[in-house]
Amino acid sequence: MRTPHQITALINSGVLEVTVDLSRSRLEEQNPLPAENEAATERNERSREAGVLRIRRLYKEARTLQVKLLSQLKQGEPIDIAPLAQVAEEMVDTMFTHGDAMLCLARIRAKDAYLMEHSMNVAILLANFGRYLGLERSTLQELTLGGLLHDVGKIMTPDAILNKPGKLTDEEFAIMRQHVVHSREILSETPGITPVMLEVAGNHHERLDGSGYPLGLKGEALSLHSRMSGIVDVYDALTADRVYKAGMQPTQAFRILLKGAGTHFDTELVQKFIKCLGVYPVGTLVLLSNQRLAIVMERNDEEPLKPLVKVIYHATARHYLDVKLLDLTRSTETIEAVVEPRDYGISLEKFIS
Repeated sequence: MRTPHQITALINSGVLEVTVDLSRSRLEEQNPLPAENEAATERNERSREAGVLRIRRLYKEARTLQVKLLSQLKQGEPIDIAPLAQVAEEMVDTMFTHGDAMLCLARIRAKDAYLMEHSMNVAILLANFGRYLGLERSTLQELTLGGLLHDVGKIMTPDAILNKPGKLTDEEFAIMRQHVVHSREILSETPGITPVMLEVAGNHHERLDGSGYPLGLKGEALSLHSRMSGIVDVYDALTADRVYKAGMQPTQAFRILLKGAGTHFDTELVQKFIKCLGVYPVGTLVLLSNQRLAIVMERNDEEPLKPLVKVIYHATARHYLDVKLLDLTRSTETIEAVVEPRDYGISLEKFIS
């Protein structure tokens, strides 16, 4: 931390404490030559592009399998999760090699495909969160598959309730809440489902203080995986664009999670979840000090306020720029604010994919 602005940004993102490591304090080092910087950045971009292709294939495959699985359920047929389990395994592998690219693509949402994309993104966020917590790879695969299947019970919820743009009535909400029960019943009868997957599907609406549903579990009755899934499910729901509402910025969602910490959510896990996504999560559009708009492409765990960004737009002149990657650790520019793409009429998809 070198400036008051950096400290303020950390506080606004929910970081409550930092560790000072004096052994890592150092004088300003001489930056590598510009040519070396550009070559390294180009190599990273080629690697990222290869990762994006793999991730898009996984997205397409997972969505196809989810559609098939839901169709089988509608027809009363038994479901086979083995193909989806294979996709979950590949997703975990990709999270270790191209995690930022996967999280970045998860920010691209279709408003009319919430159920599918929510399940996919919960799976991705659980894999990332579990990796950050140092969980075993086998557990990450269970969490990921659990995320893909966690809302399968919504197949039993009437579309009129599931897709209602306004507030649900008490009667409608009671019906909606039953999707968790349906999910647990369906998965309990499905070969290959593990206890971890059932915890994700059955407990993601439970809350630490017992105010959740369907069982009103509280405190120690909620496992680590249950607590993780509750945080992730709420975060993705808050940040998702819907037909009837725009999604929040991640920083806004962080504040809501922090507000519920200690009551609805495990305080320590909320703080770790925020840290694992970063002060400026990948896929976020930010305003730089030179009035350029840029997309956060890669986190920087060493210097969280200086991620790798892709510069795309001039905020003052209101026009697109020649796209370029900018490593803020090697630049005098700083991030001034998080901004809404829709305020500038910007679609991030063509710049991320």
